[in-house]
Amino acid sequence: MNLPPIIMPLDNITRAVLEEYTATPPDTEHGWYGSWTTILTSLFPATQGYHVNPQQLISGEDQDRFPDFVIEVIKLSAPPLPPTHRTVLIVEIKNTHHWPNGIRALQHQLGMQVDAAFSGNARDKVYWIAAIGPHWQYGQKVDDGGDVQELISWHNTIHDLVSWNDLEALVQLIAALCELTSSPRLAVF
Repeated sequence: MNLPPIIMPLDNITRAVLEEYTATPPDTEHGWYGSWTTILTSLFPATQGYHVNPQQLISGEDQDRFPDFVIEVIKLSAPPLPPTHRTVLIVEIKNTHHWPNGIRALQHQLGMQVDAAFSGNARDKVYWIAAIGPHWQYGQKVDDGGDVQELISWHNTIHDLVSWNDLEALVQLIAALCELTSSPRLAVF
């Protein structure tokens, strides 16, 4: 008996694009940007106080070394207080041709991106997603000068139910992080 494939609960267009890019990778990482932006805005909606945007460039760094698209998810405080924000997730995207030899360089870059967030508006912990074409994983980094820590193994596709479940688990980790570190002076973020 053939069962239908279990797929990630994304819209049909995004799923079709991800399936196509997995089968026939685009020439550059730019092809992955729209899909990851769609995934992140689905998981971290503005209605829950999140803002998905490109991370600012690291000042003083040779930007030619960082051609990747780096997205950050920021949690905003709730009104009526003046809005404050906190980086809770960094997503670093590389193209398929970096797989698997580019993993170490990607982790190094993630560490620098997260450290830049710590020197900005992040607090004691930031989660991250590393994406190389259809391969992805997530982890965390604490503000102790150490390396990035992997929390799950690498996935080899983005558009299946197992991936979606792991992404939802990441959403729960980030929500718990925001709850644990909120204070009476600052609304949830």
